[in-house]
Amino acid sequence: MAKLMEIMGHFPFEPDEKRPMLIRKEDYSTALYPPNNAFTSDNTFTLITTDTFMLGIYELGPGGVFAPLDIHPGDESYYILDGPVLQRSGNGQFAYLETGEGLWMPEGAWHCCHNFSDHKARILYFITPKAWSESIPPAVIPTEEETKFYKGPNNANLPDMREHIQDISRQGCTDDIGHFPVDPEGPRKTGAVYAVRDFEKLNNIHGTKHPMLMRFITSNDYGHFGEFILPAGGYGPRCSDPDSHKGDGALYCVEGPVTVNLTKLQESFVVEEGNCFFLPAGTEYQLVNFEGKPVKMIFAVTEL
Repeated sequence: MAKLMEIMGHFPFEPDEKRPMLIRKEDYSTALYPPNNAFTSDNTFTLITTDTFMLGIYELGPGGVFAPLDIHPGDESYYILDGPVLQRSGNGQFAYLETGEGLWMPEGAWHCCHNFSDHKARILYFITPKAWSESIPPAVIPTEEETKFYKGPNNANLPDMREHIQDISRQGCTDDIGHFPVDPEGPRKTGAVYAVRDFEKLNNIHGTKHPMLMRFITSNDYGHFGEFILPAGGYGPRCSDPDSHKGDGALYCVEGPVTVNLTKLQESFVVEEGNCFFLPAGTEYQLVNFEGKPVKMIFAVTEL
């Protein structure tokens, strides 16, 4: 198996060789991250890493934490596959996240994650537009003691975050698409992080002839991340309206199986739970549910 840094930006294909692709979990690239100390690493599965985004899963064992603190030159969003987890930001924010909840971290926010439960935790992450650059990982990483936490020795030297964190509990609307959970400019300067609970997700309807529930965790100029929930029933299988996106995207199956139908190419793929599907920019597709229950896909799209 290749090292994580060796595949960065070109897995499972080179950027100039993008094509619609079913990527099964047995094909994911695995690595410990960080790679130099298994006792403070997470178990990382890279699904896709290309020139526009990175999608992966990491696991933490009971009582585990990845260290040292991490940082990216792009925004990072989470969907908690198996929680709870505690996401720690260097600025003193601590987000306790249950299964099915989300998180948005702006570029440049120092962070790590703890698992205080008695079972393995699993997190689906989406980083866009870049996960790494020439200066990442950085030469200088703050120590735990240099961050802000309960009775932290460096607390007085770090910014007071209370005036920088906005309330996101108001009812959302269609006009919030592209600006959710908040406008990103401020948090990218202050490092403010936003947990998105299930009741706080930005709800909308995808399509009119064949409506499908769409629930955003993140939606801004860097990317869009959330849930597609396609109900069961109807005359024949339930289908979503065809759609395509200006940017690259991927679909990860949480509750399935789900058939991804490429309408113009007249090709279809069954995506089982735990597998994903890559959609190059401009690919027209629809979701088809042949099951007797609702199905759920996580969407990760760089531009709608």
